[in-house]
Amino acid sequence: MISYRKAIREEAEMIAEYFVSALPVESFLALDSRLTIEGLTSLYADYIRAENTLYSYRNTFVAVTEDGFVAGAICGYSGDDFLELKKPITEDFEKRFGPNPYAQCNETGPGEFYLDSIGVAKEMRSQGIGRNLFEAIIKYAFEQGHKTIGLLVDTDNPKAEKLYRKIGFEEVGKKDFMGHTMKHMQIKAAD
Repeated sequence: MISYRKAIREEAEMIAEYFVSALPVESFLALDSRLTIEGLTSLYADYIRAENTLYSYRNTFVAVTEDGFVAGAICGYSGDDFLELKKPITEDFEKRFGPNPYAQCNETGPGEFYLDSIGVAKEMRSQGIGRNLFEAIIKYAFEQGHKTIGLLVDTDNPKAEKLYRKIGFEEVGKKDFMGHTMKHMQIKAAD
């Protein structure tokens, strides 16, 4: 049996692996030739442990097995808070890598609850965990009074887009994220 709940700080390492797997990793690794996937994952774990970042454990839901294994995670937050939550990450990236394209990426904005990152353990995929994570965080967002929930999906990821459409998301435009064309998709609360 798998339960779905808010994450705790101590789960940051595992969550970071899932979130990094959802990134256009090559774009991030291009920031510095010394940066590795392990290094990027460590950075993300620090951002997840923090209280005030986009990827904070406070903004994350997890799927947990009976024996405590974190099988997947999803992160979401109010677009109204996007710039404030992004600031510590942008400042850290600029300190580490100098000026970089991440600072210019505005994935969301006011009026949208944004689903930033999702990942599921490879051995646990195709068991409904991703869909259930979406359902948990969408329910939470609507209960918090948000009327619109959005996400970006890489145009090179039709499998993910198919899942999002099954859940009820519709394409509303396109955005660039670190050199990748992404479809901006939204779902609206029922009136």
